[in-house]
Amino acid sequence: MTTKEEFYKQIKEIRTILNNQDNLECSCPKIKCEWHGKCIECVAIHRYYKDHIPNCFQQFMNDKIKAVANLVEMEAKDKEKTPCEYWDYVKEQDEKNKSV
Repeated sequence: MTTKEEFYKQIKEIRTILNNQDNLECSCPKIKCEWHGKCIECVAIHRYYKDHIPNCFQQFMNDKIKAVANLVEMEAKDKEKTPCEYWDYVKEQDEKNKSV
């Protein structure tokens, strides 16, 4: 367990991190996603469906899982990504449905 002093030091570090705008930018590579940059909404959706974690969490989680899997001689494979064309299709359908 950390001491009160260590905990306070960690909170100060977190505050410094959050004061840097670069750390608040959406790091998700899926820039066509309707929820890109709306991280609270994105995380809420992923929590609701519970089928996978947000894209911005995947790389560091995959690295950790692969390291653990390697310890027990297992393999971890990447899930197929949603094609960008799907987001183009969503946009097309939204536009078409607006005019109806």
